[in-house]
Amino acid sequence: MSVENNKMADKVVTAFKNILTDETKAHISDQEFHELNLMVREALSQHLSQAAEIVENTAKQLRSMTDHQDIGL
Repeated sequence: MSVENNKMADKVVTAFKNILTDETKAHISDQEFHELNLMVREALSQHLSQAAEIVENTAKQLRSMTDHQDIGL
């Protein structure tokens, strides 16, 4: 995963922490926040993988549209 995705996951977890009260944060361990970070990273990775697949399929479709007989244009 890219450094940008890691930074984005860190920002998401930090933003989540910031909306929690101190009392609530006291009930969530560093390990649990780390696991949340890993879940966010995985979600980003899956989303980017799906986007890459869409781009790849679109590129294949465009290439197939260019497979035509040369008529001298």
